[in-house]
Amino acid sequence: MSEFAGVDPHRVRLLANKLKDLADTLARETPNIQKLFDEWGGTLNQSLLLRQVTQVQDDARDMAKRADEALNLLHNPRFVDPNDPHKDFINIPWDVSKINTAYEAQQEAANLKQALDNPKDPSSRQTIAEIAQSLADHQDDPAYLQAFMAGDGMGQAARVARVLHGQDGTHDGVVLSKESEAIVAEFGQGVQAATSLAKDGKITLPPNYLDKLTKPDGGDMWSVGMLFKYGPDGDKWDPHVLSAVGGAMLDWRQKSPMRPDYVKGDGLYTVGGYVEGKDDTYWYKSLGLSVDYLKGNKGVDAKIAAIDANDPSLALMQRLSQNADASRLVLTGNDGANHAAALVSDKWATPGPSSFDDAKFPAAVIRLATLDRKNHAKESAEAAANLINAGAAEYAKEKNKDGYGKSQYPVNKGITQALSTVFQTYVTDFADSTGVTSKQGAYAKDGQIVVGRQYAQDFLSGVMQNSDEAGNVIQAINAQIRLRAQQGLDDPDAARNLRDLGELRGEVFAAGKQVRLDAAALTDAEHTKELLWFNIISSGIAALPAPEMKVGPNTDIRPWIQAAIWAGIPKADTKFSTNNAANVEADSKGFAFDDAAAMSVPLAQGLIRAGKIKPPTGHPEWADGHIRFRKNTDDLADFNWWWAHQVKGAGQDMPEKTLADMWDGFKRGSE
Repeated sequence: MSEFAGVDPHRVRLLANKLKDLADTLARETPNIQKLFDEWGGTLNQSLLLRQVTQVQDDARDMAKRADEALNLLHNPRFVDPNDPHKDFINIPWDVSKINTAYEAQQEAANLKQALDNPKDPSSRQTIAEIAQSLADHQDDPAYLQAFMAGDGMGQAARVARVLHGQDGTHDGVVLSKESEAIVAEFGQGVQAATSLAKDGKITLPPNYLDKLTKPDGGDMWSVGMLFKYGPDGDKWDPHVLSAVGGAMLDWRQKSPMRPDYVKGDGLYTVGGYVEGKDDTYWYKSLGLSVDYLKGNKGVDAKIAAIDANDPSLALMQRLSQNADASRLVLTGNDGANHAAALVSDKWATPGPSSFDDAKFPAAVIRLATLDRKNHAKESAEAAANLINAGAAEYAKEKNKDGYGKSQYPVNKGITQALSTVFQTYVTDFADSTGVTSKQGAYAKDGQIVVGRQYAQDFLSGVMQNSDEAGNVIQAINAQIRLRAQQGLDDPDAARNLRDLGELRGEVFAAGKQVRLDAAALTDAEHTKELLWFNIISSGIAALPAPEMKVGPNTDIRPWIQAAIWAGIPKADTKFSTNNAANVEADSKGFAFDDAAAMSVPLAQGLIRAGKIKPPTGHPEWADGHIRFRKNTDDLADFNWWWAHQVKGAGQDMPEKTLADMWDGFKRGSE
């Protein structure tokens, strides 16, 4: 172009946005267009269409960068020669590679600070939005991102949500408008892009850049949390950045009251409702979300929902739950134990009648950090040890709760279920730890964990406060008994493992007593999960291999940890639906938990599945190892007769000795 053409920078921005919409539409619809042409037998050369899609995408990106440069030049002062005949013209290169994006970024970082420092300025919001758009347009531009962050862009991005909230106000529990959410999302995208490029060595960030996200000005962790809530998914972030911010958020959470209490009305003198302390330490008050019923209950439901939706710690846990490496990092190292304590807290809930599934993200972090014993055994075991110690300590606190404390924060089923999967994944380690001094906390070494008896019992008691998990704990042990029996009983290692599993089952019995689960309750819990576990074991669903261990002189095996269910143990009558699944508990009454028969059944199941013994002739349904005692039948008597006479009479005396050793171990564990 040899002539000057005057343009309005805002219209250039509009053109860039329209081009982007066109590019997105073409990219989305082109596969459908190709499919329809193929179905109709069209002869049009479709390669031209594909080239046009690429060209429009390139044009949209270039026009966006011209718009960013135009707006930047518009908002910044110019120093020109008054005698220059072209002094009223600004040249924006058509070739975007000639734009000095580093200089542009420096100016935009300074303009952003000016806009955030003066939120009541009429141009403040527009400037913030334009710079957010520019940051998104330059997410693949290392020079721009390095210069922007060198100008304290990271620190300014961490302020954006708070300033936008101040401009929006709070309306019916909404603290950020949709427009503000989109702006924050673009800043989150820019922060993620910059930190990821720094991880790859493509740019250099200021030495203290992480402090801007972990120690923000004024301690404003809410604004930081919103960058992650509306920014990219967790798997896009550098794990070290995500774990650092996630850990800082957990530390902040432990020091801050996260939710109000709830007081029931007496129906006469008070209507009751949410109540807050006299101080202003509640993080959500600054967002205009106070819900103290003594000051009125108007709009309380919307405000409680908004408190939950704007909780920055939940936002970070959601992102951590999408990044396995970051989850392991946050639960290991010098601060891993403290972060574990925050994750197992009973406070992932909102008191009162409102129901929010706040525990699902921290529970997912617990699972993600501990379950990969194959590829990240060392880190996963360290995370598990920290969680076991934290779970034991949390139980020590929870068992002393008074009635009011329990009414505010009852047993958190989401967290106890996640901790149950930790036990199920490390059940062999728990068994190997039997006999370790009670004062020994859990620790990890070479991908294995060791945990003392008292810590193990307190941890298990904490899990079994959720009585539904008691059956999964017991069946996890049964699964290992079946597996060991299936591998043969004539190996010294197998005999030792089975003895230890019997002792661990005794520890479970002792832990159950601590939470008022007697023998009958544990029996019911065990059998309620029986059919579910049989289906899991039979199908191999969600089974995870533990580290290698020797079985016999020449065989390496990876024992199956049958209980490591990624999303938690499903209900037997839903995921594993059968005609009789709903009657599992009713049909499974039979032997007492503290009877040796309780361990002889999984032992027999393993031997049958290995083909070492055959089921009694009157019970062909036991041929696959699924031994069940139906209600109002002679199944239990048939089993006992077969076990005591036919098995022994067939020369299978090893099960009898093994069972006796397991029973001795059980008694030691239950003392």
